[in-house]
Amino acid sequence: MEYSFRTLKVNITGESHSERMDISMEGFPQDIVIDREKLQLFMDRRHGDGSYLAEVCGTGRKEPDLVVWDETEGPEIRAHIDNRDVRSTDYDKLRTVLRPGHSDLGSYLKYGEIKPGGGAFSGRMTAGICVAGGIAKQLLEEKGIGVDAYILSIGAMPCIFMEEDEEEEFLERIEAVREEGDSLGGIVGCRISGYPGGIGGPGMDGIEGDLARAMLAIPSAKGVEFGSGFEGAYSTGSVNNDEYFIRDGRIVSRSNKQGGISGGISTGMDISLNVAFKPVPSIACEQRTVDVALMQETTVSVGGRHDVCIVPRVLPVVEAMAALVMYDRLISE
Repeated sequence: MEYSFRTLKVNITGESHSERMDISMEGFPQDIVIDREKLQLFMDRRHGDGSYLAEVCGTGRKEPDLVVWDETEGPEIRAHIDNRDVRSTDYDKLRTVLRPGHSDLGSYLKYGEIKPGGGAFSGRMTAGICVAGGIAKQLLEEKGIGVDAYILSIGAMPCIFMEEDEEEEFLERIEAVREEGDSLGGIVGCRISGYPGGIGGPGMDGIEGDLARAMLAIPSAKGVEFGSGFEGAYSTGSVNNDEYFIRDGRIVSRSNKQGGISGGISTGMDISLNVAFKPVPSIACEQRTVDVALMQETTVSVGGRHDVCIVPRVLPVVEAMAALVMYDRLISE
C-alpha cells in the first residue's frame, strides 16, 4: 500500500494478521536525525494515553508497536513492526461472510476475497503511517510548527468543557455501549500552529484538498471540515467572514472561520480541521448480511477483540497524516 504525497512516499507492506509490517519512506532529507525515543512515545499513543477513557474504548488486542529500524541513512528510510498479538482464528467463521459497515464488500468485489481482520484495510495499518508521520512531526517541530489532535466528541457526547459529573456519566455511557455489544464513532479536531503563510495554491493545488485526501485515507474516517465547516454553511457572510487587521506589521484575522486557509493557501493563522469517524463496525449485535460463498442471506455477530470507539487511539494517526501533508508541502514549494 503506497501513500504518495508530492515529494514524500510511504510504502507499507504486510497486513493486519501478517507476521509483520514493513515501512519504507522516501523523500525525507538524507541528513535528518530521528529521535527514536520520542518517536516510540508517539507510537505508544496508538494504545491510548493510559486513561480510563482509552481503556474503556480500546481493544483487547495488545500490540506494542515497537519500531525496528532497518535503514536510517540514504535516500530510503526502512523500518518494520512485528505483529505480536494476532489471533486469526477469531475470523474462521467470517471468511465468506460480509461484515456490515466494513470494507469486506468492496474488497470482495475488487479482489474476490475477504481477509481476516480486514487485511490491508484494517486500522492496524495506521501503525506504519505513524512511523512516517512521527518523523515528519519531529521535522516540523524543529521549524516551530506544531500538529496537535484532540477529541471533540464521542458519539453524540461533546468532550470539551466537560464538568466532573458529566465525565462520570460520559464514561458510564461508553461502558453501557460496550456491554450492549455495540460501538460509537466521534469527531477529532486537529490544529496546526506556526505554519507559514503563502503555502498552497488554487483548485487541486490547495492544501485543503491534500489534507482531506490524507484524512479520508484513515480507516473509518467519513468526513472532513475546515474552520467553521458545515456550521458555517448555516451562517451568513457577515458572521462567517474573517475580518482583517494589522499587528506588528503582519496581516491577521480577528476570527478564524476559514481555518487558516484562504483560496487553498495557508494564511499564517492556525490551520484547523475536524475529522468525523464512523462507529466501529465490528459489533456483537446480530446483523443481516450475505455469505458470498453460498450467495445466501444470513446473519452475523462479530466476535473477537475490537474497540468500542477508535477516537482516543486515532489522535496520533490524525497528527501523523497532517504532519506528512504539511511537511511535504513545505519541502515541495
